[in-house]
Amino acid sequence: MRQSGFHLYNHIFNRLFRPITVAALALSALLLAVPAQQAIAFEYFISRDGSNLLDGKKSFRFVSVNIPNYFILEDRAGTHGQKWHRVTAFEQRDAARAVKRLGGQVFRSYTFAVEGGKNLSGNLAHIYADKHGRIRYNETLFRDMDRGLAIAAEEGVRIIIPLVDNWAWFGGFAEWAALSGVHDFWNDPKAKSDFKTFLSWLLNRKNTVTGVLYKDDPTIMAWELGNEIDKASPEWIHEMAAYIKQHDPNHLIVDGGHKHIPAISLQDRNIDIVTTHYTDQEFTAFAAQAKKAGKAYFYGEFNPSDKANTADIIQRTINSPAAGCMAWSLRFRTEIGGFYYHSDFNAASDSLHYPGFSSTKPADEAAIIQTLKEGAFAIRSMPVPPEPVPDAPTLLTIQSPAAINWQGSTGAVSYDVQRRKGENGSWGTIATDISDAIPVTRNGEIVSKLPLFSDHPETGLWSYRVIAKNNSGASSPSNSVEVVVK
Repeated sequence: MRQSGFHLYNHIFNRLFRPITVAALALSALLLAVPAQQAIAFEYFISRDGSNLLDGKKSFRFVSVNIPNYFILEDRAGTHGQKWHRVTAFEQRDAARAVKRLGGQVFRSYTFAVEGGKNLSGNLAHIYADKHGRIRYNETLFRDMDRGLAIAAEEGVRIIIPLVDNWAWFGGFAEWAALSGVHDFWNDPKAKSDFKTFLSWLLNRKNTVTGVLYKDDPTIMAWELGNEIDKASPEWIHEMAAYIKQHDPNHLIVDGGHKHIPAISLQDRNIDIVTTHYTDQEFTAFAAQAKKAGKAYFYGEFNPSDKANTADIIQRTINSPAAGCMAWSLRFRTEIGGFYYHSDFNAASDSLHYPGFSSTKPADEAAIIQTLKEGAFAIRSMPVPPEPVPDAPTLLTIQSPAAINWQGSTGAVSYDVQRRKGENGSWGTIATDISDAIPVTRNGEIVSKLPLFSDHPETGLWSYRVIAKNNSGASSPSNSVEVVVK
């Protein structure tokens, strides 16, 4: 299967990362650079011993999620947001923190956007052709990726990154072939040469935030040859796996399977991990098959819309040789308030939203999230820790009290809104248990209901702030924002 910024950080980031002068780009790198040792939180790369994955000498197993929009967004933020747009630091932080609180240790992103993809708009593609037909890489979007890797490292979660898609949503192998001017992506020498050129560029890219080459970054758990690339020829799988290993011996390689495991994936010494998607009945047999061949296996995508089935998949994963399993998929909070939503599984799901809400699909989302969380710690032989008290949210600029929005806090379930009159008045709570997770359908799309809160006070100077809450307690108040009502 596939804004505006209100923080000074995002404001600087978005302004400086437009295609401007070399001097400005150098300045942006300087402003965003942090010492590598601060950003890279992992002592070891994930390695493989036969069919087992290891973090140093410890077993590495996981129950987690896919986050397909972590590096670029296909969903609309609120009614007026863009359909296809860049992701922000706040949004990536909320996503990575959700995985951390879930206990997942690692999540799986989606593939790079390729010009010609069905969901793409404008010039927002990671890989495109210039006016002369030469393949180019979008530096702005790869800087978003740099930042996403740095944030994931800071939060202590790793990422599995697929390299090419079977499907056309973000642009897949057919769109890649078109950029190369050929028809057969899997076998044409020019297409393979162009893809290897991209791989070399990617592996040797220096992260503009951390200063770490991608091939030297343990935040990346594995490179996945592609997403559901069951059309790939055995020769392509062998050639690309060997090429990556030659230039990047640090990282594991996933084959990119879909409904079955190709024979080459079990035979090729450069393939470390095999995977399948939506094979609920067969995945434990695939895990056993991989173990027999001396390969690791994880269940890459499954439908978490039903709590009982989710619990069954998790328990069978724990009891099997599989390294882990990953639900499709988690969507995170938006920069302008509320969450992103995406209809999946014949409208049975709006995607998952941490920590789960009664207002969203699937039904029993909170129970499903809790089931994933319990499994994520059980597969690591750890007790489930209590949910931390939320951090303070960030109240956004208020043009009118009738439209109050805020950037929510990871793990928060609801919010209280407080108000005071004048500069020295007393704060009073005017609303409790306000949700930032209410989806509405607008023009056939599921979007976040905004504004999150509306107030209609008398004329004068008013200040507002919000407090995030969950079962563990309440955050400190947000920043306060003033507005004059005339």
